Amino acid sequence: MEDRKFRVIIAEDEKLIAKNIAKHIEEENPCFRVCGIYSNGEDALEAVRQQTPDVVFTDISMPVMTGLELASDIYHTMNNVKCVIITGYADFEYAKEALHYGVTDYLLKPVDREELHKVLKELELSLSGLYDNARTDGGQEQSLTPEEIVRLVEDYVQANYAEDLDLNTIAQNLGFSSSYLTKVFNKVENTTPSKYIRNYRMGIAKQLMNDKKMTLQQVAAAVGYNDPFHFSRSFKQTIGMTPSEYRESLK
Repeated sequence: MEDRKFRVIIAEDEKLIAKNIAKHIEEENPCFRVCGIYSNGEDALEAVRQQTPDVVFTDISMPVMTGLELASDIYHTMNNVKCVIITGYADFEYAKEALHYGVTDYLLKPVDREELHKVLKELELSLSGLYDNARTDGGQEQSLTPEEIVRLVEDYVQANYAEDLDLNTIAQNLGFSSSYLTKVFNKVENTTPSKYIRNYRMGIAKQLMNDKKMTLQQVAAAVGYNDPFHFSRSFKQTIGMTPSEYRESLK
């Protein structure tokens, strides 16, 4: 596995930043090799079509074609290529929008080495199929610790809580069976992934309710609930009062 090199394309219009990111990627994880750096989204897209890399790291703000447009095009035509968005704080909201285009993760500028290391490790596990080898069933060697598996689940939930999300979706995307994820999550966190999803969403919902301009239906939709009644029931189960009662308590 150590010999496997995953091909990376970088789309970044600031040359020095691009070179530093390329250098840090290869230093942080030798499984990755940067095979091209492009200064605008259109050139990067053409390179992706020709070279079919494993991963694209793209700045969100670029000339000719933005990082969002690049990620969207890749998602709709080559969804086996993983994308990581690089963004400044000013574009953070756009970075969250990019999650709709199947973007794996995003990094804030200046890129933190520790965060980059974490993103690369998760990409390596996903690309190499080590998720499938993490099961202990049948005496297989466990490649990931239970704590690492739980962290992957939590990261996935935090990135996708606004989408149509359930345990089966997470299991499918991470390469585990839902029963195995439940067993591991219970062991580490003493709760189930499904309850973690609900609790995380309700925590975000409580924050959003401080914005008096948002209706409760808008809050529900923002945390992945298209059915306001389902949202209200889940909120009361988690928080102990209905959304209306909670908002009233804020006054």
